[in-house]
Amino acid sequence: MRPATALRSKTPSARAAMLLGLAGLLLAACGSQPVPEERTVSADWILRGGRIHTLRDDQPSTVDAIALGDGRVLAIGSIDEVMPLADADTRVVELHGAFVLPGLVDAHAHLLGLGQSLQRVDLRGTASADECVERVRAFAPSLPGGTWIRGRGWDQNDWDDTRFPDRALLDAAFPDRPVVLGRVDGHALWVDSEALRRAGIDASTPDPPGGEIVRDPVTGEPTGVLVDNATDLVTSRIEAPSAAEMEAAYRRAIAHCVGLGLTGIHDMGATVEQIDVLRRAEEEGWLDLRVVSYLSGASTLAAWPGGPWRPAASARLRVQGVKFYADGALGSRGAALLQDYTDRPGHRGLLVTEPAVLREGVIEAWRRGFQPAIHAIGDRANRIALDVFAEARRVTGTAAGTLPARIEHAQIVAPEDLPRFSREGVVPSMQPTHCTSDMPWAPERLGPDRLAGAYAWRTLRDLGNPIPLGSDFPVEKASPWRGLYAARTRQTPEGQPPGGWSPEQRLTALEALLGFTAWPAQVIGENAWGRLDVGYRADLVVADVDPLDPDPRVLLEATVLMTMVDGEVVHARAHFSDLR
Repeated sequence: MRPATALRSKTPSARAAMLLGLAGLLLAACGSQPVPEERTVSADWILRGGRIHTLRDDQPSTVDAIALGDGRVLAIGSIDEVMPLADADTRVVELHGAFVLPGLVDAHAHLLGLGQSLQRVDLRGTASADECVERVRAFAPSLPGGTWIRGRGWDQNDWDDTRFPDRALLDAAFPDRPVVLGRVDGHALWVDSEALRRAGIDASTPDPPGGEIVRDPVTGEPTGVLVDNATDLVTSRIEAPSAAEMEAAYRRAIAHCVGLGLTGIHDMGATVEQIDVLRRAEEEGWLDLRVVSYLSGASTLAAWPGGPWRPAASARLRVQGVKFYADGALGSRGAALLQDYTDRPGHRGLLVTEPAVLREGVIEAWRRGFQPAIHAIGDRANRIALDVFAEARRVTGTAAGTLPARIEHAQIVAPEDLPRFSREGVVPSMQPTHCTSDMPWAPERLGPDRLAGAYAWRTLRDLGNPIPLGSDFPVEKASPWRGLYAARTRQTPEGQPPGGWSPEQRLTALEALLGFTAWPAQVIGENAWGRLDVGYRADLVVADVDPLDPDPRVLLEATVLMTMVDGEVVHARAHFSDLR
């Protein structure tokens, strides 16, 4: 990493002096040392000759050049306006028409899970249970003998036979080894008989609160599928990863993210042990993106000493909030609904946490200064989350200006509850690719009447809400470019359905980009990143496509040429590769 350039004397043009003076004022306001009147800063980097999207004032403003120094933006404007900040040490990067945008931020992700998934069997895109078994069979020889075989990504809704799979297929292929395969949403497991045996699960095992052991309707024997809290019966028997294993997973995940243009994530559901590894990553200099951590539930909150951990403004790791869990997922019929599932009469999903327990957790989080977030997918769970926040706010007297409460996913909301988000100051944190993954089968789950409040981005935006966008990776692919595309089109990458699913709920190109840049910063009270303006952190992406191109299909072919965090090149390719 190139050391920050020191302040140097220079005789700038009048225009450059004005820009530098403004930079000094804003840098001082953001916590940096003020620039002495008789001296000016020089740029570490100048990028020029492309189209630079600043997103100033949430508008599609563009400039031709940008100067960076000491990890911040020093100036933006025309090439003639910015070049006076160069000296002999400044690295001038010719963009050759490439596009620059603020660093992309995924507002709901699981960093450790991504790193682990990159070394497990990837079952996304499988067309049948048999294909899943074949992928596992091909992967198994790479593992030490006797170890648990792990995988993730199956989705029975994509198969011709949309029933849950059965353990018999796994038993035939792996008679002596425990196999644990996570559903794509992480809310269900498909396991074999050996895994059930090690977990002590049989026909007499009761369903745990907030969970379901799927059973044969005739014999009552477990079929091998566990939903929501029932998954803990198996995962608790698997040895937790060591600090070294977590470090290896984090390194893989971080490299993957910055290669996609992500400069920050909201890490939803971290443990104390995971945060300790990330703290060390920053100390040792390999945390190449910003991580805003949310503790995982009440148990982690109880284990965490004190309140939020917010070190210096330049730090890349902070502990911001607590994520709680109201219900399961729609694909495994664990999302809590107000009425029965259309395709499973008599079943309304699962509350994985009782409302009274949620309420106490949120109250404790607010009292200790954390930002609360609740996972809620079904309309019942979203109503409960809104009610919990309202009651907790009354109990704690949470002042206006406190970081807003968040509902993670907000996928299915009763239409009468949609105005409550803006009225009560609750942020809907949403994931565009969940919509495009779920739309082939969501109508079967919900019926036509509930679709009015399903993935209702446009409605929530028109009510005045900022909508931070994410992927929920590794549930979905980590690419923010796919998210930008889905937000604008509500279509699969293949362009289906024509015109988009419920196209009236699409976001504009600018709104989609704000959802992956400025809005994730806004909802955590961050005013130094998410845009490219004087005084902001020098977090940016250079890409070969325009994120505001009228044709959204270009997003699917985007290549990230360079990613910078704090003015440091953390990913580069093509003619930018020699800049690292």
